[in-house]
Amino acid sequence: RSPTHFVHVHSMWHILLPVLAYAPRVAPQQPSSHHGRRQFLLSAGAGVASLLQRPAWASSVGGGDADDKLLMATSLLRSTLQREPAGSFCACRGGGLDGSAIRLALHSWPGLWSVLVRVAEVVCWTVYEVVFNPGPRGVMKLPRLHTLLAAAIRHQVISLAKVGDGVADATYEEVQAFEEVAWKVNRPEQWDSFRAHRPYSLKGYHSRAPDVGAPAPDGVVHSLSSGAEMRLLSTARAVAGSSSLVALSFDSLSCPVWRGFAGAELHRIARSFGVPVLHVYMAEAHPDDAFPSPMQGPVALASELRRHRDLEERKAAAGRAQAFLTHKVGRPVVLVADGMGDALEEAYEARPFRMFILDVSRPDACVVAHKTGLAPFNMGAKFAELRAFLCLWRSRARSGAGRSA
Repeated sequence: RSPTHFVHVHSMWHILLPVLAYAPRVAPQQPSSHHGRRQFLLSAGAGVASLLQRPAWASSVGGGDADDKLLMATSLLRSTLQREPAGSFCACRGGGLDGSAIRLALHSWPGLWSVLVRVAEVVCWTVYEVVFNPGPRGVMKLPRLHTLLAAAIRHQVISLAKVGDGVADATYEEVQAFEEVAWKVNRPEQWDSFRAHRPYSLKGYHSRAPDVGAPAPDGVVHSLSSGAEMRLLSTARAVAGSSSLVALSFDSLSCPVWRGFAGAELHRIARSFGVPVLHVYMAEAHPDDAFPSPMQGPVALASELRRHRDLEERKAAAGRAQAFLTHKVGRPVVLVADGMGDALEEAYEARPFRMFILDVSRPDACVVAHKTGLAPFNMGAKFAELRAFLCLWRSRARSGAGRSA
């Protein structure tokens, strides 16, 4: 897997921020610039080591368990940043450092070096992706710019599309209140188009989508290769294989948030817990001839996506989405198309995109085990709640296997 899967930009930032932000405050207790440099290196190394929670470096600083040693490193960093003596951990004598402090600093450097190596890996991989592997042709208008700004796009969308405090997934009522202001008040010229394409986001609408614990609706889907008709739930069972869960991801390439980051991230989360994903391509969320998205720039498409006039046009759009998603997640994806009557999209209330987790362990029924709310609101909460559900499911599955063994 690519280094970007191992290192997230925000995680690196939280590791390096204390050192970068507070290092200028570190002042030597004596007017020796050489001593000041050594004091800074000590605090930086200890800070990174403690943040990385690598207790091995503290083996020579005294007894106690790993938590005790982490507390010692934290004490050292805090006292250094506050310009206070660090007791026996960092006693400065005549412009020098005592033996324990020197050993602590030396043992901290492997942790700092590991951080720097990971940063270099991320930079190199980003350069490679931007220059040599920006994505399939004919999908994104500016694929290199999109790849370069993917993290910034994600951050901006999560910040702007936050309903309430953003901690929990948004309810229908919260989305409806938010959307009325966003479109009826701020974009009145598009209000009629919005009403036609987002009926679930209109005030007064009450959800009829299946709740958790309810049977999953079934319907006809179409193969992209042959166009053959299949049943959604039988296809989902085939994709699930030996897994008791399968994810249904309803997709639309014309949604800028889906192609910006959300579609690939939802897929990755499910796959990281061993849950197979069946993608269902549906009616366009933002067809250019009826409801164009105001969000373009680095997420603009190479060519227009209009309302599907027949199944062939829907399959063609689905093929573009499949190629795009395959590139983003780094593995082949299974994708089928909803029928032209949009029966499944309506049954799951899926536009502009949505994910459902189905429990297929029972031979007589497929049951909704988890679902995300209306998109693209509170995406951070959607990701967190999906991870929490899958983590709990995996823990229960393992404990059940252990008891049966």
